[in-house]
Amino acid sequence: MMRNVLSVNEVIDRADELDGKPVEIVGLLTFEFENHSLGHYPKAERREITEAADPPYYQSSVWITFGAGSIQPNQEMLMRWHGKRVRISGVVCTPQGSFGCGHFSGWGCEVEAYTIERL
Repeated sequence: MMRNVLSVNEVIDRADELDGKPVEIVGLLTFEFENHSLGHYPKAERREITEAADPPYYQSSVWITFGAGSIQPNQEMLMRWHGKRVRISGVVCTPQGSFGCGHFSGWGCEVEAYTIERL
């Protein structure tokens, strides 16, 4: 277990510094069609969605990705946890190239999750 648990906003603000490093992030899980992400908690501290501007649109959300190994996420369970507070352990990745991460490149960084724990 890692010492520092970060908020989503902290991960976004420090994405370049954290790129390729393991982290623990706490936030609200979104797990639905075309959106697997972790939103900042508490909601009152979220930054505005900037859909009118260039990506990334989601300033208080990180995209969640899963490796291609033999262990894959339990999608049924994660759908039940949609909207719930979770802790993700994983590795932060910044976008490769000029695009963002996730669906339509809407996120500024992603976390490759290796565990997701409901809080």
